[in-house]
Amino acid sequence: MEILEGDALYRVLLQSYSKDPRGWSFTVSPSPGSGFFDARVGGPDESWHLKLDTIYKPSPFVLGAKTDQDLFGNSQVPLSFGFRRVNPQDAPALLDDSREGVDRLLAFLSAVSPVAPTGPGGYIRGPYVFTSRGKAPGSMTREQQSVDSRLSDEMRKLVRSRYPGYL
Repeated sequence: MEILEGDALYRVLLQSYSKDPRGWSFTVSPSPGSGFFDARVGGPDESWHLKLDTIYKPSPFVLGAKTDQDLFGNSQVPLSFGFRRVNPQDAPALLDDSREGVDRLLAFLSAVSPVAPTGPGGYIRGPYVFTSRGKAPGSMTREQQSVDSRLSDEMRKLVRSRYPGYL
């Protein structure tokens, strides 16, 4: 199992996504027991298990490994994750947090298909699904438990090397 970190992981995921931007999901949840966060990212042909040190800072430490298993349990999300091209003048109306703004954003996400980002232009990226229910260790396959354990161990090493006071 190869573990990728940060920019290298992002490049591999973006390359895979760009081949076929339809049908991707991005789910984030607290990692049971480790104090980190798990992300499950998957498209039509692959799944990835990511470990994030936090979701509360703009550039978290991220590690990830490709998995052979469907980490989503074959659940379909109503709106697939992806990049959607948007006119920069229209973006403020989509970011309005009023009820009408939320309705406009949902209509936009439903009507505009995800695309591979190419060149300059405005894109909206998402949606991300945040849930408080990560996969409990007992409900994971042996392979998923192994990947999760290894990612947690590597994340602890990474955080300790960058923040020596971290226990």
